[in-house]
Amino acid sequence: MTSQSTPADFFDDTLGARLNSPTAEGSALPNVAYTSDAFYALEQETVFRKTWVFAAFLHQFENPGDMIPVEIAGRPVVLVKGEHGLIRAFHNVCRHRGAKLVNETKTSCKSFVCPNHSWSYSLEGKLLARPHFFGGEQHDIRNVQSGEDCHRADLLEIRCETWLDWIFVNLDGNAVALADYVAPISTRLQGYALSELRFGDSLEFDINANWKLAIENFIEPYHVFSCHPWLNSFVGMAEREAPTFEDHVLMCGYEFQHTDPARGEGLPYFPDLPEESKNRGEWFVLFPNFAFQIFPDQLDVFIATPKGVRQCRETIALYFVGEGAHSEEFAEGRNTVVQNWHDLNNEDIGIIERMQAGRASDGFDGGVLSPYWDPVLQHFARLVYEAMSAEK
Repeated sequence: MTSQSTPADFFDDTLGARLNSPTAEGSALPNVAYTSDAFYALEQETVFRKTWVFAAFLHQFENPGDMIPVEIAGRPVVLVKGEHGLIRAFHNVCRHRGAKLVNETKTSCKSFVCPNHSWSYSLEGKLLARPHFFGGEQHDIRNVQSGEDCHRADLLEIRCETWLDWIFVNLDGNAVALADYVAPISTRLQGYALSELRFGDSLEFDINANWKLAIENFIEPYHVFSCHPWLNSFVGMAEREAPTFEDHVLMCGYEFQHTDPARGEGLPYFPDLPEESKNRGEWFVLFPNFAFQIFPDQLDVFIATPKGVRQCRETIALYFVGEGAHSEEFAEGRNTVVQNWHDLNNEDIGIIERMQAGRASDGFDGGVLSPYWDPVLQHFARLVYEAMSAEK
């Protein structure tokens, strides 16, 4: 952490009470949560280091030796696929002088090799060789005379688990099992044959706004009538349900009365889908920044990756059922879904950036919230507040 800040530097004595008051009398997070570099640093250290955070997609790793560098909570991390298909995560730094090992995506590598002194490590993170370490042409990784076990210089592994096509890491290693963490979502999706999903396409958007605003906007349907004319015509406000939450999971949904070509009409549905799910859309946010929506014929992932206190990157990954992902028969429907996400997200970006700009104003202090639509935003604020306040 680059700052010695504590939660007390940002949260006044009344914030806890406002976050736990009835929504109509309470508020969400104060401006500093969206504008302060010191707050952002503490948030990275607490919120992002101490829980499961999305790192990459499993489909990005086709072959053993494929490597992808990422940044989690400000730390350089590298993900690698081993010889037996297991994805591992390591701190992306050589144990000798601290050089970053992998700067860009690599494919089919046999080992990690540091560019500084050519120390090498296996795909399992084990030290392989330290050229000239004991003098010119003395390349052994073990000093036989001293009995030094040089495997103390192995790469440091990070806890890493997968759920469907999604790879998560937990930097501090103390989170509950990933299966338990996602259970509030997975138990609600038991009627969906998720194993039939296939990755289809993706979109990325760089946004001049804090990551929390993107997540809040994703789970809050109140803005639909004002910002998304087509979406409002598809499902009006009277048909939209108030968002709910369970612990670290935020949820929302609705029933739609008809299909629409703009939603990719004609794509194959999940097999054996219960009747009550054939005309529903469901939204989920897995705290802190991983989200998706699921329909009878697709699942669309939404990730808001922090890139600074005032910047984030939205990644949208679109999954379809079986042949719906790649068959030419369904190309038109797929392309419609991609275009629709592109258009809807562009409608959102301007609003999200306006909310970021508004966080510089003394006229806003966490909001005057709707008791119907906004309890989920207040709960999201509580999750951030509690995660940061738990830091000793």
